[in-house]
Amino acid sequence: MKQGQRVEFYKGLPVLVKPIPEGGQPGDMDPRLYKSMKMMPLLSHFLPKPKKGLSTLEKIQPYRKMFGQYKGDIVVSEGVVTEEVSVPSADGYMVPVRIYKRTDAGRELPILVYYHGGGFFGGGVQIVEQMCKVLVANLDCVVLNVDYRLCPEAHYPQPFDDCWYATRWAWEHAEELGGDRNKLAVAGDSAGGNLAAAITLRDRDEGTGMVKLQVLLYPAVNISGQHTAFYQGVDYEKYRRSPRHKRVLDCVLKLMGSMLGGEENLLEQVYLQGYLPVDSIYASPLLDDFHALPPTMVIFGEHDMLAFEDIAYALTAHEAKVPLQTIVYEGISHGFADQIGVMPQAEDCMKEIAAYMQTLFG
Repeated sequence: MKQGQRVEFYKGLPVLVKPIPEGGQPGDMDPRLYKSMKMMPLLSHFLPKPKKGLSTLEKIQPYRKMFGQYKGDIVVSEGVVTEEVSVPSADGYMVPVRIYKRTDAGRELPILVYYHGGGFFGGGVQIVEQMCKVLVANLDCVVLNVDYRLCPEAHYPQPFDDCWYATRWAWEHAEELGGDRNKLAVAGDSAGGNLAAAITLRDRDEGTGMVKLQVLLYPAVNISGQHTAFYQGVDYEKYRRSPRHKRVLDCVLKLMGSMLGGEENLLEQVYLQGYLPVDSIYASPLLDDFHALPPTMVIFGEHDMLAFEDIAYALTAHEAKVPLQTIVYEGISHGFADQIGVMPQAEDCMKEIAAYMQTLFG
């Protein structure tokens, strides 16, 4: 994956660009992604139209089933031990947390607390377990995988609190975990990236000083859709698309974007449910002023439905002089990082995170 990678500057922001391993034309889809999606334009004609009057729970059920299926492979089955604990949340709910360490782990290790993606209503710790184990295989560290409550059965602040108290527990129990509380990172993908960014803001606002690094994988950072200096909405015409893949890519973007666009904001309906304004920085971290944030990684694919808000987040962080590493994978769409063993970008992503943590924490 390192062959052919290059640094490009976008509005003054240095971006590490990772090409498709096999190469190709500008705007091509990764061949693995294309193979899995090439029938989508045809199948889309036969999909039933959404019914009107459905409850939020009924709306998300098809997505929940899709997000609950692991699409990767098992590449780390030895050398990593798993422990399960339960951590009390704000309301007394016991949050299940999986802890991963090497069998021969050292001491005073970096700690990473991970929040899975899935639109706040799907996914799970089992989907990101291989990601966590690959990270441990690449860096002697402690990783905590948080099984926060899903929505709409839960709602803000319950998932947020679950992640916050799991993170605080990791920080408070760092020594017995074999970790160093001064080397704690938070991370998440998609909705989990939203939670990671929000946890980082809460840590700053409350002055707890736990989070020394945030790693945001294609994060949902602007549920409000509000325009900012660097975010002016999603412009599908600005996606780079090669002629041979345009039809399939357009269909992929339309399908994934349908959850966020239109009159109804599904993430707002599912997660916030009126308990937090959509323009709160804990719902839409892009709307923060980015003061006093820790070092940050922002990682996403060039064809991601969240690419516009993710690059806006990186640009805003860069302008605020936040120590920053921005990585863009060419030919890749949303949700690639958990496809360990299938998408080479997934393992490469974990290696980049491990390398950045090694540089930052030693």
